[in-house]
Amino acid sequence: MKNIVAVGSGKGGVGKSTVAVNIAASLAAQGAAVGLLDGDIYGPTMPIMLGVEHPPKSVGPRMIPIEASGLRFMSMGLLVNPISR
Repeated sequence: MKNIVAVGSGKGGVGKSTVAVNIAASLAAQGAAVGLLDGDIYGPTMPIMLGVEHPPKSVGPRMIPIEASGLRFMSMGLLVNPISR
């Protein structure tokens, strides 16, 4: 990893995931290799924004990030039961 950009806030519902996806998409459009990690367990919206509903695949003890819209990402929304969201 060369650079890390963290998007965070102490308040919910302020658009952190939207900002993170837009920053990542802009960087990817400029040719950067981008990975996103959505660690929000209370409102994981990144899978919704990127149109992904299936869980990540695993190889041994490792989970393989999902690729969507030119971005590689992992989200708690892919790991929790959809009913509990």
